[in-house]
Amino acid sequence: MEDNSENNNEEKCKGIEKEENKSEQNIKERYFLSKILGLRKNEQNYNIYLLICVVVVTIGILLQNYNVRNASKNLTSYKTDRRKYWVYSAHNDVDNKQGLLKHVHLVLERISFEKSTNQTPWTLLWSHDYPFRVLYPNLHRLKPNQRVNHFPGTGFITNKVDLATSDSKYIPKAFKLPKNKNEFLNYASKNKDALFLEKHNQHRGVFLRNVSEIDLTSGESFVQEYVQKPFLVDGHKFDIGVYVVLTSVNPLRVYYYKGDVLFRYCPAKYYPFDPKNLDKYVVGDDYLPTWEVPSLTHPYTALGFSMKEAFDTYVRSKGKDPTVMWGEVEKAISEVFLKKEHHIVEALKNYPSSDNFFELMRFDLVVDEDLRVYLLEANMSPNLSSAHYPPNQLLYEQVLYNLFSLVGVASYMNGRDNIDLREQTLAQNMVSTQKNIAVWSDACSTECKDRCEGSAVCRLCRPCLDTKLRNSFLKAHGEFIHKGDFKRLIPPDMTQNSLLLDKLKNLNEVNKLQYLWYQGKCNVDVTWCT
Repeated sequence: MEDNSENNNEEKCKGIEKEENKSEQNIKERYFLSKILGLRKNEQNYNIYLLICVVVVTIGILLQNYNVRNASKNLTSYKTDRRKYWVYSAHNDVDNKQGLLKHVHLVLERISFEKSTNQTPWTLLWSHDYPFRVLYPNLHRLKPNQRVNHFPGTGFITNKVDLATSDSKYIPKAFKLPKNKNEFLNYASKNKDALFLEKHNQHRGVFLRNVSEIDLTSGESFVQEYVQKPFLVDGHKFDIGVYVVLTSVNPLRVYYYKGDVLFRYCPAKYYPFDPKNLDKYVVGDDYLPTWEVPSLTHPYTALGFSMKEAFDTYVRSKGKDPTVMWGEVEKAISEVFLKKEHHIVEALKNYPSSDNFFELMRFDLVVDEDLRVYLLEANMSPNLSSAHYPPNQLLYEQVLYNLFSLVGVASYMNGRDNIDLREQTLAQNMVSTQKNIAVWSDACSTECKDRCEGSAVCRLCRPCLDTKLRNSFLKAHGEFIHKGDFKRLIPPDMTQNSLLLDKLKNLNEVNKLQYLWYQGKCNVDVTWCT
């Protein structure tokens, strides 16, 4: 019995041992299985991670390609949307960006213009020659956003003989030949000490002649009295070139560049005088520049003053005041425009609007030993090339930039060229709108409240102001805020609360209204007075 019991116990122990072994094996199997499953899980996570990385990199590459294409598209669009200009001349190579109009091209490119041709939708035409005969088919149907750098009819100012024979105390007496031969001989007989320059209508030839030497039968010349005893700087005679811009006629608005003035000195000293030596009294292409005149070298070069201030300093050192002289320069130029405006108005009748045009001129003047001012000519397309005198580059480019700012060419907004008329209006209103041109508030609120007749001021009140004049005032307001280094010449300087009676009496009706409008602006803001 005991043996059987021991055997049973032994069997039980072996069974337990087998179960334990089996359990241990199961644990090991589960352990290795968990390891395998863990590896598979890690492998699966790795694959997911790898897939995510691939997706992210792919998206990044796609986005980069999209951005590059988009940037390229924007650049192309920018180049396409840039305003376009073209240049014209019948006789000069003006398309060459390193040529005669080098600085015109440079400045226009700097203000985001692209050189193009007449075959593209252009914004600006810069013509070196008078364009209204050859280019009439292109210019008599201009769009509102197109600008041209000349006014029709300004030849009455820039033509040498037309200007010289104008009746003015500032213009030396001149006579057309042979048309005014008798008047010339009569004048010469009464002014025995007078000398005369013989000038040609079509070119720059100038010769000082005795009356007996002048060909009185020539149809290609005119004679003009010579200004004797000129004011000299270090013994050199000179002329003064003032840059002037015409922005509007009827009403008339004219500005001059106050940033500097072009002084050109004769290369030979005036005395001892020799009429056969043109270098003593005629300013040619090879003139003596300011920086080579001994008394002007230091203030201009070392101290950095303008040509005008260097000259004024010299004048004051000689005990004279240049202030009166400069005031006479303004009067001389203003008188020309006031007398010639009606010619331009007449020429403009062949064009739908005068707003398409502006004009840059250079008026050349001389002064005598008492600083009396004499006007010689007005250049339609003044020289803007610094090829001969590189230091003039700054003057030319500043004149051009200020010009484009004044006339609105450099003040570009996308909305102005928008097809949507409402957007065009909103863009324009950011610059100038009704509240900017409203004047004479007291009169408009009382005596002019219910009527437009009577006082001329009433015609400037909003209910009475006609569309043409309103648009002109909006344009004038834009010129005021963008004029840069240009100063208003016409209308002239005003004083707050002045009646302007003397300045109004010789003006046409439209110019009177414009003067009154400027006076109204001046009354509330002194910066509008000049």
